Amino acid sequence: MFAFPMALALVAAGASAQEDEHPALEPYGGEGGGNFIVIPGIGKIPLPPGARGFGPGNPPFGAPPGLGPRDYGPRSAAPRPEPPKSPEQRQVEDMNKLFSRLAEAEDDREAQSAAAAILRRWGRSGSDTIDLLAARAAAAEAAGAPPLAKALLDYVVALSPDWPEGFVRRARVLSAQGDEAGAIADLETAARLEPRRFDALQALGALAEKTGDKKRALDAYRKALAISPRNDALHKTEERLKIEVEGRDI
Repeated sequence: MFAFPMALALVAAGASAQEDEHPALEPYGGEGGGNFIVIPGIGKIPLPPGARGFGPGNPPFGAPPGLGPRDYGPRSAAPRPEPPKSPEQRQVEDMNKLFSRLAEAEDDREAQSAAAAILRRWGRSGSDTIDLLAARAAAAEAAGAPPLAKALLDYVVALSPDWPEGFVRRARVLSAQGDEAGAIADLETAARLEPRRFDALQALGALAEKTGDKKRALDAYRKALAISPRNDALHKTEERLKIEVEGRDI
């Protein structure tokens, strides 16, 4: 009479001691339409009519019909691989890193290193034809032939009107020829195409100061310093011009 309850008690005690390894009751759907549960140490126990087990044979109650054993239960989704980045995306990321270095530089030397790297990248147009014309213009400028340099740079800005570097270089040649108004216009175009052109803003400030527009010069210097805050020479220029334009602080 008491053998079966005693066996259940012993089994329950043993299962409780090892519950981390084996659950006390493991419900399964029986083959052939029958339902049963498996009690460790005892075996299969048929379920009453209407009761329903779950496990490899039957999905949980309420699950859509037609599911197999692998279609239910917790399952982690495999992460989707990121699509490869385009050369343009990598270039933008590299430039952003350089600008972060420029803004966070600890001293003027580190800032100059970051600025030089940025200027080198700006000097590449991405077109062999434009790069060749720009190189010949630079050679003409170095040889003391500004008219030839300007003529070549006219072709550069006509063929590549979205390349800020072409306007910066032509502005330098125009300034050397005494055409400050033309140079200022080219520098403003460069700064509009690329608002982070700290070199164009600094040159624009110098030309504006030369023509007597000190307020405009001060504004250009401050914009350049906002991009390259560790430019010691420009800080001194901005402080000097600030006193001339705004006066000394009381």
